[in-house]
Amino acid sequence: MYFCHGFIFHTYDYGKDKKNANYGVCVKSTSSSGSSDPDFYGVLREILEVHYPGPVLLKVVIFKCEWYDSITEKGIRVNKSGIIDVNAARRYGKYDPFILASQADQVCYVPYPRVTQKRDQQWKAAIVIQPRGKILVRQNLDLTAMQYENNYPVVDVDPLQVETLTDLHGKVDDLDDKEEETECGSDVEEENYDMELTDEEPE
Repeated sequence: MYFCHGFIFHTYDYGKDKKNANYGVCVKSTSSSGSSDPDFYGVLREILEVHYPGPVLLKVVIFKCEWYDSITEKGIRVNKSGIIDVNAARRYGKYDPFILASQADQVCYVPYPRVTQKRDQQWKAAIVIQPRGKILVRQNLDLTAMQYENNYPVVDVDPLQVETLTDLHGKVDDLDDKEEETECGSDVEEENYDMELTDEEPE
């Protein structure tokens, strides 16, 4: 078992009978000519750690993989839904089993249900596994603060004077009466205050 880039890798012999299939690997193709070659899909057979002698004690982890055929329409195809299918019955013709652990992405090979023809039973869907605790971003995000200019036209609206309000029960409330009551109430309070001052008996 090996943990790298949020993936937990198991060898095929260790994980073939388990519920979690952590032995599927995928490597992005690299071509000097710039052509879009298909990626390589396979299963992990061995996890090796190579130690280099010396005072620094350098070490590197490599995967020994068994690759499926990478020829389009024979070993790899893309179905109508855009999912990549791998022919599990075909193998890669050249001997190139070793890759760096940092180069490997994890995939899960899922068989298709209700397949009647024998030739279609060999094809399995290669589902890319997302790394744990990470979010994959396919393109560079622009983190520059976005500012929008207000280009909407300005509409002048005439002021509206509201004299009465109606609540949900249909009761009408007059705004002018409230102002008059408030003014009258303040006058009464002032008169009562004056009366209290004049009613006091001098000593």
